[in-house]
Amino acid sequence: MMSLLRSIRRTLETSSQERQQHEPALAIAVLMIELMRMDGHEHDCELTRLRSLLQQRLGLDDMQVHKLIERARHEANMALDIQQFTRAIVAELNTEERIGMLADLWRLAWADQHLDPQEEQLLRRIGELLGLSHRQFIQAKLTADS
Repeated sequence: MMSLLRSIRRTLETSSQERQQHEPALAIAVLMIELMRMDGHEHDCELTRLRSLLQQRLGLDDMQVHKLIERARHEANMALDIQQFTRAIVAELNTEERIGMLADLWRLAWADQHLDPQEEQLLRRIGELLGLSHRQFIQAKLTADS
């Protein structure tokens, strides 16, 4: 967890030109942005949940969350795929942290009270890229539901 907090500080303090690879905090935010966009609509309830999840997961204040979301939107717009982001997460987070992060993604997917098939497909792909087993994927889904 301490390594994640250090990485958050680096993410917020450095510009995208200074980074050679995506750091976990930014990578998590990008995956959340991509998930929000999957159904073709960004609902206010999803944005509210996104902010809340980032504050809880990363321990950020409102201004830091705002800056992180703006950077994540930019990175998501520039990205060709999500593998670069999942690689950054796998490199820094242990399995339990990755399961917790996937549970947060499930919570975000359900923020609008509707799970779009494309959202579920992206969640499955992210789970695979994070190196999680099917059992761990289900564990994250059930954790988010409770």
